[in-house]
Amino acid sequence: MSKKKEMIILEPEGRICKEGFCSRPMTCPYCGGKGWFYGGRGLPESVCPDCEGTGEVIALVTIDWKPNIK
Repeated sequence: MSKKKEMIILEPEGRICKEGFCSRPMTCPYCGGKGWFYGGRGLPESVCPDCEGTGEVIALVTIDWKPNIK
């Protein structure tokens, strides 16, 4: 499970709509920031499936405002 260390204040401005933002880049925890894995036993290197070789990941957060139906 992800750990969240940033505070988000949500207040719609004007009409409600979908909105989103992304986090700062973070080192990929799966490959340790290398972007690849050594295959071992003569196998070629493999690109990290989580960061796709960049060594970093970001979180994309989408907010979808909806009416409060009671």
